[in-house]
Amino acid sequence: MVFRIAAFVFAALAFLGDFVFKRLPGLRGKVMTCKMMCSGSFVLTGVCAALATGFTPYGAFMVGGLMLGAVGDFFLDYKERQYFITGTLFFGMGHILYIIGIISHSGADILVQPYLGQAALILAGIAVMSVIVLLLNKISFRGKNKPVAVYSLVLIVSFLAAFTRGMVALTQGNTAYGICLVVASSLFMVSDTCIAIHVLGKAPLEFFHRMTGALINPTYFPAQALFALSILFVD
Repeated sequence: MVFRIAAFVFAALAFLGDFVFKRLPGLRGKVMTCKMMCSGSFVLTGVCAALATGFTPYGAFMVGGLMLGAVGDFFLDYKERQYFITGTLFFGMGHILYIIGIISHSGADILVQPYLGQAALILAGIAVMSVIVLLLNKISFRGKNKPVAVYSLVLIVSFLAAFTRGMVALTQGNTAYGICLVVASSLFMVSDTCIAIHVLGKAPLEFFHRMTGALINPTYFPAQALFALSILFVD
């Protein structure tokens, strides 16, 4: 019970930390420190959730993915993003662990066609909107096309795995687990799309540049926290 409660407490910090930590007197202006505190919160959420459920294989894969994501967070902003691609590599490995964890636990359920079709339809919509945004804002990925393309492929597979398994869980009555996966995978897509546009792009519209930057953390940290909490509800 103690670890379960702790998981929810750390999840709340991951959800709200981006707004709370940077307003604390000793942390004002320390963006990197606040970000890593949020990352540490979702890692601790996963660890506590895994301890509460006995460290199942699913929990181990998800915690591994969370830890790699935290390392990726560090490199994304370290020395003014000089190691951005290194951070992307860690994120990609983290998503691969998520995929393995979800598929190894759900088995054939991951290929349930109606939900796979829904996920593919959502992805198609995101792709169309992304292309429109890229063209309207004349965004260039500054020579990072190949790494971004590889990571995008891994992210898409991760989304399909999590969304499909989440929809199956919802229809089977495991509402909490289903919500965790469906919402987490969707938020991750929003967050990473905003990162691609804000960090790698050259959007001439200042409002659009600020808007995408403002959406990154409020979508990313809850996504990781929900993946961590899914460990508590997996059946």
